[in-house]
Amino acid sequence: MNLFIIGSGFTKSIFPEAPLNNELLATLAAGKSDCASQALTKRYQTNDIEIALTKLDADIATSYYDNRQLYNELKEIRSKIEIDLGNYFTSYRATHELMEQSPWLKNFIQSAIADGDVAISLNYDCVFEGALDCIGRWSPKGGYGFLLNHLIDESAFDKSPITVLKIHGSTTFKIAPYANKTHCRAVNFVFNEWFFPVSAKNTHFDYGLGQGEKYLIAPSYVKVPTVEITYFMIDALKAASESQNLIVVGCGLRPEDAFLTLILTHFLRQPQWQDRRIIIIDINENDIATKVKNYWGVDIEKCVVPIEGRIENSLEELIKAINN
Repeated sequence: MNLFIIGSGFTKSIFPEAPLNNELLATLAAGKSDCASQALTKRYQTNDIEIALTKLDADIATSYYDNRQLYNELKEIRSKIEIDLGNYFTSYRATHELMEQSPWLKNFIQSAIADGDVAISLNYDCVFEGALDCIGRWSPKGGYGFLLNHLIDESAFDKSPITVLKIHGSTTFKIAPYANKTHCRAVNFVFNEWFFPVSAKNTHFDYGLGQGEKYLIAPSYVKVPTVEITYFMIDALKAASESQNLIVVGCGLRPEDAFLTLILTHFLRQPQWQDRRIIIIDINENDIATKVKNYWGVDIEKCVVPIEGRIENSLEELIKAINN
């Protein structure tokens, strides 16, 4: 069993125009006037969405008791940013045409990922699981871990070969009130052909009886997960303890995301840790590998395998590293 961490570099390798974190605010503001992303940029004088949202979260916290009008205004900006993010990333998806035009992607899905593997996806888009679905390697029965949209007839599907844990939420996720407890809300996923071309063909199962809203956790240093996302995190830790390889694809492992540090630590804090491998494929693989090695301090040189370059150009080397 292997554990993958899928970052925004994966989507960018397929869609070169897809923005990374430091490009998000400008992308969301493009062609718009008086939008939330422009308000955020102007207020904090930065184009880094993580820095801006972190400062916004701090201001929201401090204004709660001191200035409720400001508090409500800032909360509205944050809500609009999340809506804009959800709407924007809906356009990035996997299709049969995409798979035919990107043979390397099909090869990656078929050859680098084995049945029983688990992927932690940090992406809001569902390109990764959509690509799995296109070749019959994802299903709604276990494809998002424990989540199951109750409109789906589970008996109609085999268990998903691959589990995708989306710890930052997704354009496929919605949050909605409980029918009998409207003060409480739950997260689940929509199931339709736009996102899942094979398993959801001619299907559209929503979630929330018309009251659901897209659910994702905006890229701030302050992340407050729902219970469902926390369950994903617990399942991810379990997968880290059981996996032979931890494969980082298109993710910089930024230290601000403390949960990724926890995953890395838990992966190597196991018996026979010397036989485990952290495989890093990224255009900045050496910088990421150095960061990982410096974090431990002790010699883990043999445990870290950096692979240089973009995924599509280094796939053979990645598959070899996984098999070794």
